[in-house]
Amino acid sequence: MATIAYEAPDGTAEESVDADNITDSGKVQGIRVNLEGEGYIHLPYARIYWIRTSEDEGKVDYSSA
Repeated sequence: MATIAYEAPDGTAEESVDADNITDSGKVQGIRVNLEGEGYIHLPYARIYWIRTSEDEGKVDYSSA
């Protein structure tokens, strides 16, 4: 799971989603979050306060295979 805190029109908001549902957004310089059945939200990097994931989900493999 991942929790995202961001600036929404009516103040600070948080969403908890599966970490696999967070990707880079092609529409904005930011991220795209799949809310599973509720649609997607596109968050510019400037509006994101933080993203918290478990240690395993937060790891990225930067090796060139």
